[in-house]
Amino acid sequence: MNCRKTAHFRPACTCHLLLYALWLALCAGCAPANLSPTAYDVSVRLDPATHRLNGKTLITLRPDPPSGWPRQWVTLDFALNRALRIEEITAEDAAVVSHATIEPPPEPEDPAAASIATRGAATQPVTASEQPLCLIHRFVLGSLGASPRLKLDYSGELVQDVQAGERRGQIHNRLVAAHIGPEGIYLDERGGWYPFSYRQSDRRAGELAAYRLTVEPVPGMELVAGARFDHEASSAGDKLVWSSTYPLEGLVLVGGPHRIKTRDADGIRLRLHYSLPEDEQSRDVIEKNTDLFLAAAADYLARYQPLIGPFPFRDYAIVENFFSSGFAFPEFTLLNKTLFQMGRRALGHGFLDHELLHCWWGNGIYVDPADGNWCEALTSYAANYYGYVLDGDDQGARKQRRNCCMIVSGIEPEQDKPLGSFDRPNGPGREVGYNKGTMVFHMLATRVGQENFWNAMRRLTRDYMGRYASWSTLQEVCEQESGLELDRFIQDWVRTAGAPRIELTSAVWLPAESALQVTIAQHDTNFELNVPLRLVYDDGSTRDEIIPLDGPAATVRLSSDRPVRTVVLDPDYQILRKVRPEEMIPNAGLVRSARDLLIVTPPEPISPFYQIVIEDCIGPAGSKEVTHRNAADVTAADLAGKSVLLLGDAVRAEPVQALLARTVCPIRWETDGFRIDDTLYNSPGHAVLCTVHHPDSPEQAVMLYYGNSETALGRADLLGFYRDSLVVFETSSRQVRDETIYEGRPIARRDFETLQVIEVSR
Repeated sequence: MNCRKTAHFRPACTCHLLLYALWLALCAGCAPANLSPTAYDVSVRLDPATHRLNGKTLITLRPDPPSGWPRQWVTLDFALNRALRIEEITAEDAAVVSHATIEPPPEPEDPAAASIATRGAATQPVTASEQPLCLIHRFVLGSLGASPRLKLDYSGELVQDVQAGERRGQIHNRLVAAHIGPEGIYLDERGGWYPFSYRQSDRRAGELAAYRLTVEPVPGMELVAGARFDHEASSAGDKLVWSSTYPLEGLVLVGGPHRIKTRDADGIRLRLHYSLPEDEQSRDVIEKNTDLFLAAAADYLARYQPLIGPFPFRDYAIVENFFSSGFAFPEFTLLNKTLFQMGRRALGHGFLDHELLHCWWGNGIYVDPADGNWCEALTSYAANYYGYVLDGDDQGARKQRRNCCMIVSGIEPEQDKPLGSFDRPNGPGREVGYNKGTMVFHMLATRVGQENFWNAMRRLTRDYMGRYASWSTLQEVCEQESGLELDRFIQDWVRTAGAPRIELTSAVWLPAESALQVTIAQHDTNFELNVPLRLVYDDGSTRDEIIPLDGPAATVRLSSDRPVRTVVLDPDYQILRKVRPEEMIPNAGLVRSARDLLIVTPPEPISPFYQIVIEDCIGPAGSKEVTHRNAADVTAADLAGKSVLLLGDAVRAEPVQALLARTVCPIRWETDGFRIDDTLYNSPGHAVLCTVHHPDSPEQAVMLYYGNSETALGRADLLGFYRDSLVVFETSSRQVRDETIYEGRPIARRDFETLQVIEVSR
């Protein structure tokens, strides 16, 4: 019978360090043991008014080998928020030899931290002063039995400057990781609100554990954790208890002064946590829109379970957050309250459906930390893109494929890294992880067959729920369902950087053979792919062909009963490829990324809303060369050779009008507004955003933003979220106490698209 030993240890002092040195001398001949946490039992009491947390965590450790140990020693590192003080250390089936605190080493810079992560943000968050939020607590344990456990009691105040992490145009506040306050509670494992096993991000290894969380109820707050709520254990009302459905990578606890709505979705309990604004009109809007969100969640569950398998949890909650966020956790999604204000516009593909799918991919089946993050690519494919396919919206699906190609085409060479390294140290950004990843999964589904692809996803759910999966896992399940060998595909599109730049180099009609000879080429790459071509005849009719390309170039002859007039390269963007500058869809992103920018402002003092646009386009200090001109003084020479931002009545200046006349800009300016084609926009709430290629250089862009009134400009802070070439907005305003609330919506949208077309030589 194994006798459980319990030892108490107070935090480090000089005598303990001397004992530690003596212990190491005695154990010099012993091999160190390995211990890994298998279970965390966390109990906390929270006081939002004082930001205080009192906690106890009991950590069960798994020895290796599991039994028959000699007396050995082991060093364990746990991270804990530096604001929390350990008050007592207790060990069972082990002796605590020493405890010391050390600063964590610098984390490698990781561009992928800018992406939407399934559990929030980067590995080791920082405070506003750039100091790592957590300290490392290093424990040396000896006298190891078969079932060692370590218990830590700790307390402190967890408060962060939430506003310091807010960035206009950014969906996520990446700073917040451990905050307790009257406005809300946000505690994720990166914030160290409980001790978690520490590893540097460049040496991280898979480590899943069971979790149990007990929290004293917080008056006026509704709490949600990333685990299964235990109704029976919580029924007495003096505690709230959660237990993990599957082993977890970490634990999160959130809460706020919320109301709760519920709904049943075929046995899955849906909840929505939200708050109500003070004015009656806004309350009515929120009540209606939160109903829409619950209904949408039920629809998504009905839509995706047949494709990817049963929902892995019995509950799902949509929770309002008190800072900018769109985070997915096991069993719930944390959203910025602004999305509830937007209603249906916030339920487009890529919002709630994306976060809900993370319950399968990322928070049910985990990303193997030894490989790149595949779950954002797969979730973006299934929600952001395939949602349109399921709607039967071919044009919406095509636009998503096209936009992915455009975004990948704009990646700077030094950031154009392999998809398989996304979310790894020094890996690529979200342009690769999300947009390239979407197209890679689209091409994979095309290669193996759509039915086989979804069969593979159901196999993944069946075999890997609660486990780690990698790109190799995805390859394996797709091969099993399709019978195809996918080594070359994965090597080209997951392990290799970049994407092909394909060109139609020649098209010749051969009358003697009644055939079209076409040559296509890829420059400086060697991807294997099937290139779609569209043949256009004199009468406007078309015929689609697929041309295999595996090498620098391919020439084929296509039989035809009549001459072909033109050939179009991949007109529906079915393959991932980089497009030429003149094929890029002009939008505000081209101006924001410009290296040389001219800003032309109207003669009169500008609106503060125009100033917001200026700041967004200028970006970080020193990132570009910026020149300012007043519309009364601007010349044609000023407007040449650089990207241009035009604001307000600057669009009416004669040199500006001459520049715009040489572009595809369809706007005509009237005394009381503006006209696009046959539609006059003369309401005080109308505004227009339009971006076109500079007529002298397709690499440069000309962007204008004009409003018929101050009210029309009221949501200038949202322009960065639009990828359209032209958007007409309608905005209204109302007064709530001393605050003006602006409510706007797009009422017309257009893209200026250019395809790669070659005339056939006859």
